[in-house]
Amino acid sequence: MNYNEFMKAVDEKLSAMSEVEKTEWIHNMARTTNLNQRIIFLNSLTKKQDYCPDISLKKEIKELEDWCRKIEDAEIYFECSGYEEYGESYWDSDYTYEYSDIFEIGKELSRAFQIAEGLLFQKEYQQAVALYDLLCSITFSALDSDIEESSELELEELVEEKLVILDLKRIALNMMYAKYQVTERGERAAALYRYLSWDMCKNIKVEEMFTIGPEELKGIDRFMEDWISFLKNTDGDLAGGLLSEACIYQGGISRLCEAAREVWARHPILYQHACKYLLNEKKEFECVKLGMEAISVLPEKLVIRGSIADLAAKAAVQLENTDIINQCYEVAFYSESTLYHYLRLFELSDYQNIADRAVQHAETLPENSMWEGYHKNKQMMVNSLSKEHKKLLRFFNGEFDYIYEDCKKDRTTLGWSNNFKGTVVPLFILLLDKNKKLTKAGQRLIDGIEYRLGFTEDHTKSFTDQFSGWKEKVVLRNEQYEKYIAWLKEEVDKRTEAVVGGNYRKSYYKAAVLITALGETLESNGKLYGRMVTIEHYKKMHPRKRAFKAEFEQLNEE
Repeated sequence: MNYNEFMKAVDEKLSAMSEVEKTEWIHNMARTTNLNQRIIFLNSLTKKQDYCPDISLKKEIKELEDWCRKIEDAEIYFECSGYEEYGESYWDSDYTYEYSDIFEIGKELSRAFQIAEGLLFQKEYQQAVALYDLLCSITFSALDSDIEESSELELEELVEEKLVILDLKRIALNMMYAKYQVTERGERAAALYRYLSWDMCKNIKVEEMFTIGPEELKGIDRFMEDWISFLKNTDGDLAGGLLSEACIYQGGISRLCEAAREVWARHPILYQHACKYLLNEKKEFECVKLGMEAISVLPEKLVIRGSIADLAAKAAVQLENTDIINQCYEVAFYSESTLYHYLRLFELSDYQNIADRAVQHAETLPENSMWEGYHKNKQMMVNSLSKEHKKLLRFFNGEFDYIYEDCKKDRTTLGWSNNFKGTVVPLFILLLDKNKKLTKAGQRLIDGIEYRLGFTEDHTKSFTDQFSGWKEKVVLRNEQYEKYIAWLKEEVDKRTEAVVGGNYRKSYYKAAVLITALGETLESNGKLYGRMVTIEHYKKMHPRKRAFKAEFEQLNEE
C-alpha cells in the first residue's frame, strides 16, 4: 500500500469516527509511545514545536557558517596516512587510508545536523534548507603529512570511513521535505530532482518524503503530476526509474504502460519496469503482450530490448507458448549478444541455422565497450561485443579449428585471468571430457569461466546446464580429439611450469584444477587411470612443493 492509498484509507476511517473516539485513539497512541519518542509526540500536539528551545538560532547558525568556511579553506581538516593493501597476488593491491579527526569534525557535524533538524521541526523551513544545503555540499580535506598532500572527502565518504555517525537517508529526506515547503510549485520538480541526483540520495523514493516532517505536505497530487511531466522530459536512468515509481504511485500499472507508450524513445526502461511488474504479479498474458509491443517499437540495437525479451520469454514459459519463447530468445540475442543468450538458441528446433546466422550478426557489431558513453543513461546503451566474445561465440558455433589455430599463436602462460586463452583452454578440456557427471575440478573450471565472462547471478544458475545441453549436440572427429588433446597437454605443461615453477603459491590451485580436469578428460576417453597418472606425473615434476600437492586433495570426489 503506497502513501496515497494509505492516507485515503486513514481519511475514510477518521471521517467515520466521532470526536470522542478520536480523542480516545490519540490517548491510546500516547500511552503506548516509546519513552524516547514522548517529547516528539508532545511536540506534535503543539502548533509551534520546541524541538531545540535552548539555542539562539542566529548565533548558532553564524557559528556554523564560520565553521563551514574554515573547512572549505582547509583550516580545519582530517589527518590521514596511506599504505598498500595486497590481495591474492603481489600485483593485486590497493592504496588504503587511515584517518584521524584531530579537530573533532565528526562531533561538530553531528551537532550541526541536529540543529538543522530542529529548525525543520520548528517549521523554520527556509533556514533549515539553507543549513542542509550548506552541510551536504561541503568538501572535507584530509592531509597526509608524510607526503604533504591533501585529498578530498565527501559527506558519504565520512560515513563510510566511520569518521561520523549519520543517518544519511533521514538527512536527505528532511532536506527534500524542507525544500518542498519553501519552493514554488513550478520549481519543485527540478529542485527535488537535483537532490535525488546526489549520491547520498540514492535509492530514495519520493513517496518517502510525504511521510516525514512536522506537518502534512500540501498539493501532493498536483506535485506528482508536475513531477511526472518533468521526468518525461528529462534524460537518464535516474529520471526513468523515478518516472516508473511516480506512474505506479499515481495510477498503477495502467499509468506506467501509458507512459511507456508515450516516452519510449527517451525512457525505454518504462517498458522493462512494466513487464517486470506484470510478471511479479503473475499476469503472464499481459506481460507477453506488452513485451511483444515493446519489441516491435524499440530499435534492435538497444540492449534493454533484449532484457524486455527475456521478461516476455519468462512469461511465455509459464503460458507454455513455444512460438513466443522462440521469438523472444532470438530477439534477446540480436539486441544483447551475450553468451547466455546465444546458448539459449540451441534449445530451439532449428538451432543450427539460427546459431549460424546469430554468429554472423555478432561479427557485424561494434567492438567498443558496451558501457562507453552511458554512465548515467544505460537504458540507451547499444549492443556491442568485444573481439574476444566474438571469438568465443565462434567456439560455441563449432568453429573449433579456427579457435585452436588462433590460440596456438598465443604464448602466454601467466595472467590467464584476463587472457582469451585462459577461457578457451578450460573450455576445450570440458568439451573433450566424456563424463556425464561434472566433477569438482570440472565445476571449478565452469566457475572460472563464469567469473571471467561476467555472468550475472541469474544467468550463472543455468550456465552449467546450458553448457551440458550444448555439448550433447557437438560431434567431434577422432583426428580433432587427438590434435586438441596434444595441444592441451602442452598448454597445461607450460602453465604448471610457469605457476608452480615460478612459486606463485596463491595460484597453485589453478594449476591443480587444470591438471586434474585434464586427467579426468583423458580417463573418460579411455586412458587407464588417466586422472591418477596425470596428477602423479606433475607431483613428481615438483616433488618439494607441498602446498601444490595439497591442492589436489581438495579436488577428490567424496
